[in-house]
This record gives sequence, structure tokens and C-alpha cells, in this order.
Amino acid sequence: MTVPLLEIRELSARAGGTAATLLDGIDLTVPAGAISAVVGPSGSGKTTLGLAALGAARPGIRLTGRVRLDGADLLAVPEPRRRTLRTGAAGHLPQHPETVLNPVRRISGPLTELAALRHRTRPDRRTAARAALATAGLPEPGLARRFPHQLSGGQQRRAALASALVTGARLLVLDEPTSGLDHATAAALGDRLRDLADGGTALLLLTHDLPLVRRLAAHVTVLEHGRAVAHGPPDRVLHGPSGGPPDHRPRPATPPASGKSEPRAGIRATDIAVRRRTGASPLAGPVSLSFPPGSTTALIGPSGSGKTTFGRVLAGLTLPTAGAVTHDGGRLPRRIERRSTAQRRAVQYVHQSAAESFEAHRPMLAQIAATGRLLRGLPKDAAEDEARAVAVRLGLDAAQISRIPAELSGGQLQRCALARALLARPALLVCDEATSALDGSTRDRVLAELPGLLAPADTALLLITHDLTAARQATSSVAVLDSGRLLPDRRHSPS
Repeated sequence: MTVPLLEIRELSARAGGTAATLLDGIDLTVPAGAISAVVGPSGSGKTTLGLAALGAARPGIRLTGRVRLDGADLLAVPEPRRRTLRTGAAGHLPQHPETVLNPVRRISGPLTELAALRHRTRPDRRTAARAALATAGLPEPGLARRFPHQLSGGQQRRAALASALVTGARLLVLDEPTSGLDHATAAALGDRLRDLADGGTALLLLTHDLPLVRRLAAHVTVLEHGRAVAHGPPDRVLHGPSGGPPDHRPRPATPPASGKSEPRAGIRATDIAVRRRTGASPLAGPVSLSFPPGSTTALIGPSGSGKTTFGRVLAGLTLPTAGAVTHDGGRLPRRIERRSTAQRRAVQYVHQSAAESFEAHRPMLAQIAATGRLLRGLPKDAAEDEARAVAVRLGLDAAQISRIPAELSGGQLQRCALARALLARPALLVCDEATSALDGSTRDRVLAELPGLLAPADTALLLITHDLTAARQATSSVAVLDSGRLLPDRRHSPS
């Protein structure tokens, strides 16, 4: 009888501080060369299951059951032995790729060192590193010489994937491998993952990308509230409420007019350009866009085209080498440190990597409410009441926002980041892939709530996204960036 490469039996995970059950009696088997997927709503336990498949867990979480990797039970041995069993046998792409990229080292260095697990000579290691980057979708030699902060979010994800590939692991646990990628890049990555499986590598995909699952996976497990509620072939389990939403959703109503008699100019970016010496993805420019009060705009384009860099310039987080950002005609300082409280409030930015934007040991409610206190002068109780109300509209409950960041899923963190920014009631809300970690139904709920949440301050929305469904639902016009330049027909209907 052939031993499965990964065999999980009666796996449960509980958070020590809250006694919450994160996983409850999960069974899962992944043979060599097979592709298995785990899907489910945000917060259903997918990331916890992915870590558990490696015998790992976030701090404060206790695992019980059996997790056998190539026949060895990872939960039955001490941590040093567990690391030895995993080394070279299992690779992991985390949901937040920045956690595995060294911020002070170029991409190529750690990759070459990891390649030493399989290759003895330096030329062989460099060749393996280049091959891993190419398989991950980063074949350009120049990208390997950049630091992580010089890559776009999608490029960071592919660099992190290369670090999982370079060891030649027999099992790859990939948490949202296509998040932050444009459709063409995601499709090409799917082809490469299929090739890996055909070569004998086992893949465990944790994802909201249902087209990817239907295309690649032979077996799907659907999680809800930490329990496996369905499993089987994709064509049998990916339907109805558990398998994902229908392809078309009603468009949310246009937010009501603010009722103000004097028109305001809102936020305008004029002739923005960013050269690479700033450490950001290049934005050749000049890029000029205006965001009148109540307007909704999607910014789309290939991964690495400069979308995030442009959004960060608006918020004062990246220094432009040319151009200006104005608010109602008044010029905003280029650096956020030089902006007044009112100017900081004017542009709120929801980061692509939500986990990095929170304090690790502070409850989420306090962090969300802090925006209302610091930028709007709300009393503590009023700020917390408003924070709860906004969080509930985004699908978060009181128990979830009482936790610290490590106890929340990626999708829950994204919604907390959105709630925090909304509490400022800004002139412009910049959402950078702010729905990328959400399942389809949760994404649709968030997008349907946005008009009402933006209406009180007549806030303009800039949605930076690869999700064309989200762009169609939430915005009335689209701007397209390609190779750092705005396409000539830069604003058009997303429908």
C-alpha cells in the first residue's frame, strides 16, 4: 500500500487565550503528484490548516490529531526534529509573503542559500535560484537584484513562491498563490503549478480563486467555521453557498449626494512620476488623475505596473520624483510626516498587506477606533461605538475585533484595515487589493456596503485591483496603468 505524502487525521486547532476552536476534526490526504484544494469563507480556518499541514501553528494555538509527512507524524516529535523532517520535503507560501522575504537583502541572496539544501556548487545554486524565479513567474534577471520593497505586491508573492520552490520540496502548501496577480500572470502560474504536479510534486492550495481550483484540483475540501462541510471533486462540491457565489451580483446603489451647495475639487494627482531610486516600483508617468467627492475609480493593470506606487504617493507614503497631489486646490506635502492632521485625514490608504499595518499585541477594536480619536477628535467611547458599527457592516463581529492581529485570518485583517480607514471619513479612500483575501460572497457584501459607508463624508474611492468583478461592482470608471504609464484612453466604464 502506498503511503500518502501528506495525511491529516482528526486534526483540531484551538486558541489558548479564547478557547476558540479554529479547526475541528479535519481529515485530508494528498498523494504525491496530486493537487488538493481547500476553500471556504474568510476566517474558516484555511491558513491555520495550511500551517498545521507543516506541523506549525501561530503563537497561542494548540494542535491535536495526526499530521503525517511521508509517514512521519509531525505533531508527535519535538520541534527540532519537526524542522528536520520538513527541510527539503515541504515548502510553504504564506498568505503574507513579506514574512519570508528579508527586507535588507536582495531577492537572489536567500534563494541561493536555500538552494544549498540540494546543490553543492555555487554555479548550480545560482542556476537553481534562477530556475525557481522563472517557475514562479519572475524570469527577468533584474528583479532578482532588487530588495523586496522594490517589488510590487504580486512580484513579492512570486518571489516568496520561488523560495518555496528552490529546495525542490515534494509537498508545496500554497496559501492564496494567485492573490495580487493580474489574470494573465495568474493563468501562467496555474500552468506552472500543473507542470510541478505532473513532475510528482504534491500541492495543497488554500485559496479563494475558484477558477484556479476548478482548473487544477482533483479534490476539494470546503471549510466553514473550522469544519469540513464538503469534500470531493470540484465539479461536485463547488456549487451553492459553500462552493462560492454566482458569477453576477447586483450592482450597489449609487451613494446619495452630500447635499453641500458648494462643489469641492476633491483630490487631484498631477503629473506624478516615481523613479526606481526611491525604492518603489517604477512609475514612469506622468500620471494625472482626479478624484472628485463621491467619485469611484478602479485602477487596474499588470502586476508591477506601478499601481501600488501611485496609491502610496497619494497618501504621502512614497516620495514622487515629479508631480503634485492637491486637496481642494491646496497642495499636500509629499511626505506624510509633513502633513497636518487634517491633511493626513484627507487621504486614507488601505495597505495591500494588511497584517503589517497593525500593532501585534493591541486588540483590533482599539486600533480601528484610534483613527476616529486621532484624526477626528472623537471621544474614546464614541470612536469605539462607531468602530463596532462599521466592523459589523463589513461582516466582523464583536468577538473578532476584540482579538489581536495574529488571531485573525487574512480576510478579517483586510476588513479591519478598511474599517480603520473609513473611521477617518477621508476625502479619498485608497484601497490597494483590499478584497484579495476575501471569498466571493464576503467580497460582495463588503462592496455592497461601501457606498453607504463612504456617503457620510462624500468620500471618493480609488480601488486598486486585479479583480475585474470588484471593479465592475464598486466603481463607475476605470484607469489603466501599463509599464508605469497611464493608457491614453485612461478612464472608461468598467461594465
